[in-house]
Amino acid sequence: MPLSQHHRNTLNKLDLQEMLELNKHLVGLIKAKRAVQAKRMKRSLFIGSKVSFEDNDGQKQTGQIIKIMRKYAKVDVGHFTWRVPLTALTKEVA
Repeated sequence: MPLSQHHRNTLNKLDLQEMLELNKHLVGLIKAKRAVQAKRMKRSLFIGSKVSFEDNDGQKQTGQIIKIMRKYAKVDVGHFTWRVPLTALTKEVA
């Protein structure tokens, strides 16, 4: 969602300290939302689940979960094992 002109004008009026406080607040919100996403995904996954994700080259990889950790899962895609953030996984239908 792009920023409205009103928001841009308001942000331009902030001094450095206010911008740093706003940044700290926003980073906290982002981390909290990502943690909720990770927990939600973790509850829906189990060892052997078929999942997909986008690799570093932008290619879709599909594999099976072999280990679930706090924020990551190890996914076996055949000839490689990837350590993937839970939020980057998409559960595939079996």
